[in-house]
Amino acid sequence: MLNEIITKRVDALRNWMEHHNALQAFIIPTADPHNSEYLADHWKCREWLTGFTGSAGIAVVTKDAAALWTDSRYWLQAAEQLEGTPFQLMRDGDEGVPTLKEWLCAQLPAQAIVGCFSGTMSTAEYTDLLENASYQLTAAAEDPFDELWTNRPALPQRPLVLQPLEYTGMSVDEKITLIWKNLKETEPQALLLSDLSEIAWTLNLRGDDIEFNPVFMSYLLLRREGNSVLFVDEHQLTPAVNEYLQENHIEARPYDGWKELIPSELDSIAIPHEVNIQVMRTALDAHLKCPLVSSPVPALRAIKTPAEQQGFRRAMEKDGCAMVRFLEKWEARRGNAAWDELRIDKELTAERSKEEMFCGLSFSTIAAYGPHGAIVHYEADETTNASIDGGGFLLLDSGAQYVDGTTDITRTLPCGPLTDEERKVYTLVLKGHIALSSARFPIGTSGLELDYAARRAMWQEGYDFGHGTGHGVGAHLCVHEGPHQIRKNVRDCTLVGFRPGMTITNEPSLYVSGKFGVRIENTLLVVDDGETPFGHFCRFETLTLCPIDLRPIVREMLTSEEICWLNNYHTEVRRRLLPLLPAPAHRAWLEEATREF
Repeated sequence: MLNEIITKRVDALRNWMEHHNALQAFIIPTADPHNSEYLADHWKCREWLTGFTGSAGIAVVTKDAAALWTDSRYWLQAAEQLEGTPFQLMRDGDEGVPTLKEWLCAQLPAQAIVGCFSGTMSTAEYTDLLENASYQLTAAAEDPFDELWTNRPALPQRPLVLQPLEYTGMSVDEKITLIWKNLKETEPQALLLSDLSEIAWTLNLRGDDIEFNPVFMSYLLLRREGNSVLFVDEHQLTPAVNEYLQENHIEARPYDGWKELIPSELDSIAIPHEVNIQVMRTALDAHLKCPLVSSPVPALRAIKTPAEQQGFRRAMEKDGCAMVRFLEKWEARRGNAAWDELRIDKELTAERSKEEMFCGLSFSTIAAYGPHGAIVHYEADETTNASIDGGGFLLLDSGAQYVDGTTDITRTLPCGPLTDEERKVYTLVLKGHIALSSARFPIGTSGLELDYAARRAMWQEGYDFGHGTGHGVGAHLCVHEGPHQIRKNVRDCTLVGFRPGMTITNEPSLYVSGKFGVRIENTLLVVDDGETPFGHFCRFETLTLCPIDLRPIVREMLTSEEICWLNNYHTEVRRRLLPLLPAPAHRAWLEEATREF
C-alpha cells in the first residue's frame, strides 16, 4: 500500500516538473532553510516522497528514474524501506557507486535542466553541484511540496526560553564580541547566521521547534553598529524574552523579514557557506557586497566554558542514575513477561523524566535486539518491534536533554547466552573504546589522527566499521555538534585540532549483518594535561557515568592496562552515583555492576 502511495507521489512530482520550466530532474535534499541535521515535520519532504525515514540522504527524480543516496549507517534500513518503490538505493561512499553529480551527468543529456528548491539548498552544495557539470541547475523560488503535500504540517510556533547565564558562562554581548573578533572578513556591515544551533548559542536562548533539538526557526543578523535583528515568528516571543532581547540590543522582526531588510538596509553582508541559495540570491539581486565566509560560531561554541563543563558533569550524574535504575529493572525482568524494543524505549525515557531539569530526549532511542543491532540507526516501530528472548545482544543507544547539559550513551547488553563470535567482537570494541579514552596527545591533534586508536585492535583482527568514531556534543543544544569529529576519512571536520574544553563521543562499533551489532559509547571532555619539553599535551576526561557490562568480555583479550582502566572507570562511576541512589536495590545493582574485574 505504501509503495503505491510513493509511486503516486513521484508521478505527481514529475507532473509538477513538466509544468515548471520543463525540468528533467529535481533534487530533494534532507534539509530545511537552515541546513539542519534534524528537521521539523514541515521540512521532511524527502521522507514524505521516498518513504525512507533515516535522518540523512538526498533523492533525485528524473522523467524515468529515481534514486536515493545515503551513507553506510542507513544502507540496511534504506534497502528495506525503498524495496518496491521507484527509488534505487545508492550506497553513498561505497566502491563503484556514482555520486549524485556523476549519476545526473550519466542519466541526462547535455544542458538538461535540473531543479531544486532554493530555500533548502545551501550555497555550498549548490556551487558543488554546478562545478564541472554537464547539466544546468536552476534553484526554483517555488517549493513543489507546498502544492503536492496536501496535509503538510505547519511550521512550529513554540515559545522561546532563556538559557541562564549560570549554565552558559558567557553573556550575549561577550559572544557577539568574540564573533566579530574571529570573523576574518573585516569589511561587511553585517553577518547573517542561519544555523539554528548557532543562533541559540549566540543569544543564550532555547526553543522546541525541532524534536530532540532545543532550537527555534529563525535567522540572526549581527550588525557591527546598531541593533542586531532576530527574524522569528512573533508568537514565539514571551514578554520575558522580548524584554531580554531589548536589553541585549536585539530587534525582533518576522521570520521572513530578512527578505525586505537585506536589499533595503545594507550595503554589504557576510554570508556563511551553509546559508541557503535563496538568501544568497536576495543579496546578489540587491547588488550587495556579500563575501562567502566560514561562520566563526562553531569553533567558538566547541570550547565549552567552565560553567558548561560543570553542567555536563551534573547532567551525566543525573543521566547515570536514570540508566542505573533502568538497568536494574531490566535485569530484574527475567522470569517475567518478555520485554520488547518499544518497551525498553518507554521504560528508559520514564526513568530519565524523573530527573531534575529533564527537557526530553536528545535523539530517538535506538533499542536494537539481535539482527536489528546491525542496522546502525535502527528505530523500532509497531511493524519491526522485536521481543527480547533467548540470547544475543541488545544494542541500546540513547541520550537526553537537560537544562545543564546534553547526553549521548550506548551500552550493549547480553540477553542470555552469547556465541564466541559475539564475545570476541564485544571485547574488540571495548579495547578500541579504552584505547581512545586513554589517549594522551599534543594540543591541536586532529580527529583523523586520533581515530586509529579506536580501530587498531579490530583492524588487527580484520574488522572495521563504516561510520565515524566520535562527534561533538552541544551544551543543552544539538547532540551532534561540529566543527570537529573523530573518523578515518579526510574531511574538514576531521582536520580540526582538539583543544581543552571540547566534547567528543567515543563510540567504536562493529556490525555483523544479519546477526548483531556492538557499540560502546561514552561522551568525553578534552582537558589540559600539562607541558612537556615537546609541547602542550591533552587527555580525555570521561563524562558519561554508567557501568560497562563485564559479562561478555573475553578477559584473555585484555591487557593489564586495559583492565586497570576498566576498574578505575567503574570506581569513578560508583563513587559519583552511589550517593545519588537512595534505593537499596539500585545501590546493590550498581555495586555488582562495577565490581573489580
